[in-house]
Amino acid sequence: MLRRRMLSFLALFLIVRFGYALEIQDVQVVGLFKDTAVVYIKGKQRMLKVGQTSPEGVALIATSRNAAVLRVNGDEHHLALSRAVTGGYEKRQSLSHSVAINQAGQYFTSGSINGQPVRFLVDTGATSVALNTLEARRLGIAFAQGELGQVGTAGGIVKAYAVTLDSIKVGDIEVKNVRASVLEGVYPIYALLGMTYLRHVEIAEDNGIMTMTQKY
Repeated sequence: MLRRRMLSFLALFLIVRFGYALEIQDVQVVGLFKDTAVVYIKGKQRMLKVGQTSPEGVALIATSRNAAVLRVNGDEHHLALSRAVTGGYEKRQSLSHSVAINQAGQYFTSGSINGQPVRFLVDTGATSVALNTLEARRLGIAFAQGELGQVGTAGGIVKAYAVTLDSIKVGDIEVKNVRASVLEGVYPIYALLGMTYLRHVEIAEDNGIMTMTQKY
């Protein structure tokens, strides 16, 4: 009899505990795309399409340019990027940034160099961040003081200057003192977000969405 009571009490405890966990979910929107949202639920990243429900029971109802409509525990919530329905779980510490692939199979993202806005092409094959001299001048980078060398491009051999950038920031992920190459001429047309920045993040790709998560 005592054992049966103990088992009944344990079962009741588990039911109450499980129900409580569902009621205090933490949900954070970290990426928004057409009919798709990247969300963190209880510290786990989920990519949801409109009409889809996560294993935790969070459903994506709609998306817009700067917000998602999610159904959490039967209630609808309008969540902007990086805003959360807060519960009792520990907040996620790692910073993440998601990028959607374009029709050409490339990942473009906005960011900044030394606090100035830049359009980046994410290039995991580039050994370093790279930009052309026109872009460097626009950003006020004193590249002529850098170490002079040469690099091979599609247009042939060109002069290149090795410099150290004060900072590069993409989303909320900022890296200080980033080595970069400034190439003489107009190439690369877009600044390349190469490995001197990307080595500071973990990269995951899923269904045309690249997610960069800062390493600690």
